Amino acid sequence: MRKLIFALSTLALLSACTEQQPTKVSPHILQNLSPLDTGVDFANMVSEDAEHSIINYIYYYNGGGVASGDVNNDGLPDLYFVSNTGENKLYLNLGDLKFKDVSKTAQISGNSSWNTGVTMVDINNDGLLDIYVCAVSGLLDFEGHNELFINNGDGTFTENAKAYGLDFKGYSTQAYFFDYDKDDDLDVYIVNHAVHTTLSHGKAELRHERKPLVGDVLLNNNNGVFEDVSETAKIFGGENGYGLSASIADFNNDGWDDIYVCNDFHEDDYYYLNNQDGTFSEELGKAFSTISRFSMGSDVADINGDGYQDLITLDMLPNDERTLKETEGDDVMFNIQAHLKKLGYKDQYARNMLQLNHQGQYFQETALFNKVAATDWSWSPLFADFNNDGHQDLFITNGIFRRPNSLDFKKYVSNAFRGRSEHEALAWLYNSIGEMPSGKVTNEIYQGNSKQFERQTGQWIEDTPSLSNGSIYVDLDGDGDLELITNNFGAAASIYKNNTDTSKNYIALDFKYKGANQEGIGLKATIYSNNKSQLKQLFRSRGFSSSVNNQLHFGLNEATTIDSLVIVWPNQKVQTIKNPKINQTLTVNYSEQSRTYHPESPSDLASTFKKASFIDFTHQEDHYNDFSEEKLIPYRISTLGPALAKADIDNNGYEDIFIGNSSGKKAQLFLNNGHHFTPLHMKAIENDSLFEDNDAEFFDADNDGDLDLYIASGIQEEQLEEFQVDRLYINDNGQFKRSQSQIPLNPLVTTVVSAYDFDSDNDMDLFIGNHSDAHDFGQAVSSYILVNDGTGHFTKQPNFEVESKVTSARWEDINGDQLKDLLVATEWDAPKIFLNQSGTLTPTIVPQQLNGLWQTVSTYDIDKDGDQDILLGNWGLNTKFNLNFDGPLQLYHSDFDQNGKNETLLAYNKGGYYYPLNTKDELASQMNVINRIYTKHKSYAGKTIEEALTKTTINSAKKFEVHQLASGYIRNDHGQFNTFIPFDDALQLAPITIFLNVNVKNESQLMVAGNSTKLNSYHGAYTALKGLLLKNENDYKLISDYGMAPIHTQVKQLETLKMKDENLILILSNDDNLLLYTYK
Repeated sequence: MRKLIFALSTLALLSACTEQQPTKVSPHILQNLSPLDTGVDFANMVSEDAEHSIINYIYYYNGGGVASGDVNNDGLPDLYFVSNTGENKLYLNLGDLKFKDVSKTAQISGNSSWNTGVTMVDINNDGLLDIYVCAVSGLLDFEGHNELFINNGDGTFTENAKAYGLDFKGYSTQAYFFDYDKDDDLDVYIVNHAVHTTLSHGKAELRHERKPLVGDVLLNNNNGVFEDVSETAKIFGGENGYGLSASIADFNNDGWDDIYVCNDFHEDDYYYLNNQDGTFSEELGKAFSTISRFSMGSDVADINGDGYQDLITLDMLPNDERTLKETEGDDVMFNIQAHLKKLGYKDQYARNMLQLNHQGQYFQETALFNKVAATDWSWSPLFADFNNDGHQDLFITNGIFRRPNSLDFKKYVSNAFRGRSEHEALAWLYNSIGEMPSGKVTNEIYQGNSKQFERQTGQWIEDTPSLSNGSIYVDLDGDGDLELITNNFGAAASIYKNNTDTSKNYIALDFKYKGANQEGIGLKATIYSNNKSQLKQLFRSRGFSSSVNNQLHFGLNEATTIDSLVIVWPNQKVQTIKNPKINQTLTVNYSEQSRTYHPESPSDLASTFKKASFIDFTHQEDHYNDFSEEKLIPYRISTLGPALAKADIDNNGYEDIFIGNSSGKKAQLFLNNGHHFTPLHMKAIENDSLFEDNDAEFFDADNDGDLDLYIASGIQEEQLEEFQVDRLYINDNGQFKRSQSQIPLNPLVTTVVSAYDFDSDNDMDLFIGNHSDAHDFGQAVSSYILVNDGTGHFTKQPNFEVESKVTSARWEDINGDQLKDLLVATEWDAPKIFLNQSGTLTPTIVPQQLNGLWQTVSTYDIDKDGDQDILLGNWGLNTKFNLNFDGPLQLYHSDFDQNGKNETLLAYNKGGYYYPLNTKDELASQMNVINRIYTKHKSYAGKTIEEALTKTTINSAKKFEVHQLASGYIRNDHGQFNTFIPFDDALQLAPITIFLNVNVKNESQLMVAGNSTKLNSYHGAYTALKGLLLKNENDYKLISDYGMAPIHTQVKQLETLKMKDENLILILSNDDNLLLYTYK
């Protein structure tokens, strides 16, 4: 029966090649040349039958690779194409983009039944490029092994993999040659892949149980013979490893090359750091907080010019609205995330991931910010400078012949299996896979710049749907720009001539090294020009199943000189060439006179903060899931804690802290004696552990000279409705007792309490901020002022309310009149500023179009002009909301299905039309009528929100909008607040939830933290904000530069504390351990 389940991930028969036409005049920078003009007529044609299809082999339509290299040493790069089941082909470059098929005379067609990846390498160090082709054997009736074609130097090749120990037999994807042990010869990492079996879906520990056919292998070059050292090198090789690509790079700049492996399906990717002793340590969990779910191709490059190589991994998230709603995505995968976590797997989400490398310590995921997260069924990413402007561009191949994740097809198959035997069902399935929709998709290209990537598909390259798999870049015609080559599935391969403006300059580099690595694989080259640097590292295998040639290409834009070229050879010798000529191919020969490279030492900043352990506390979130009751809401509001309040409650000169907890977990009060913190057990507070603590404030409620405690609550569970109200605890000689009558009942989700004597009558009043009704996310509720009568009894201030979803508030004097004003952050609304005019709170105008998802508000003189600006933390620009932000985000609230209970629906603007955020199944889970209206996903997909639910229904609903997602500040212009200024890009990578003004080394700075992890399936998790310290709007560093650990969690609280000999920063995150750091 398991075969039937696996067979749902299938796809069908391939159509024939289209008729070839001569090359047409093209306006594109990259012009697709006709095979009639180039002579390259290769096509990867794959046939299928009942015994050979994706029903039997899940990667039957992954396609093949392509490689480039000068196999005859005539100075022109040649091309090799892999055919899955047919003959591989070698084309010699004749010049002027003309090629000759020499496959038969060269004897490189291959003998394996199923071929996958290819790389060129001088395996025997004779100055001639050899060809290594990966194969699948031992599956179905596939025979053969990985093949090594040795270049004889006379136009022929001899297959001799066995003699070199490279005749691997198994399910091989691609080989990556590199010198991992620094002995000046080339070793190889071979990525292999599993197939679905009863064993491949088990616990993560399966990766430690080596399976010879499917496990990745690391082979060490021992005097020309390769030996398996996978186990001693600590390389995983389990049955759950679905390896589809790898990227080799010195990620941490220690001079030793590391490995990143992309795994499909549930298995985590692997991030192997080189231990410099022949072993690797797998460090994915320490360095990455978010990875792709179905990781496919990958590539590395230093895209931001900081000297560290960044990484992209591809997945299969569509951007097309119809495809997005017709196919299975994270909405289904999200349901099994908890199960996968129990099995030991990490968080994975079905979208491309663009990981920025921060000094080799950790990576920040930025694909959504760069709008490269959704490119559909994507295979091969390539970073290269296609327009010679000095920035790395990005090319991505796409397409699958038919979509095995079509929701309608999966339902069709499931219904048809009923009543059939397994054999009958498999036969029926083979005859039915033509029902799956086509997966032809346009290849994508993005222009890089100093900020982010910009889509150029349709401008730089044709936007014709295709089925492209492996791809490479190479300057085929020697004119100083890079051509593109793709291996297409069921069609002729594509060669894209680059017609870049010749006014832009370049330099290309070839290398001559020593030992058994004459090409210098693994070396780094950095050019310095116009106060900028570009770093590249030489590796052939890139993208997906493919390998580029051994030349490094640098675009220079309009720069006419290069200040210096610095080569770090594989043995870490450094060679510098001053002022090399531009617009040439320069061959750099190794010099023994080169100095030795030494990694940079940590800066003095790294010792600023030191981890401390004065307080032992863990916030534990309860198991309530908002989505189980309100399935259509975009994010949870049951995870607003932990609450935090500080004050010197025992009058010993040191501030104590209260930390709230989630429902069912005890809050904690810690007393500070200047040397350590001691838990103080308060029975009244501990007895109220079923309340959800969202915020807290110490203040003197009853004017008796001691500090009382107000706790804002907001539990979601219906069975615990009596615990939804806020609480006031009166301090009675050091004991806190709950008052039942001094504050009005507030059965809402309260997010903030903030105390201040706003009416100057010598008692403390309270602002109470509410977000929503506990069981109705979209319902607007009121926030208000509680006025103190002087004895600790509170009533609502008449004629004042904030009807909005309040998330944060504070009292600050922003106009210099010695009265604190009220600042309020809201969601689905604009932030609020109320000026305090002698006890009357008067709203002031804020900049237009500022409705946002504001998470926090604070003040700080960020522009250093002498007054306090208003800081606002928003969702940022690295979220899926930003991916589809062609207009305001919309929220609709109404009883759409007229069942007596309101629903909350979201819609986003794409191309000028508003589409529902939710899939058909998600809508139907809340509104059963949807399945009666739309019997198929196809009938629902592509409909606007007005088409899906009728214009009348939508127009009758209450509507809220978001116009701004960027975090930033409202500038204080001498008491006027008319200008909103977004923060720099580094502060837009996740929601900002908290600001903290802290004095570090006698200098005022602003600490910023955030992230959001408790989201629905549409979002996944946003954890790229690792924490920053700002001196001003243009001067900031990540907190890890100061010695703190990068933050991967959902931070809710930051606070400073003083002890006798220490200053402390406290970091509190939802559902995580408290962190403390000391500083001077």
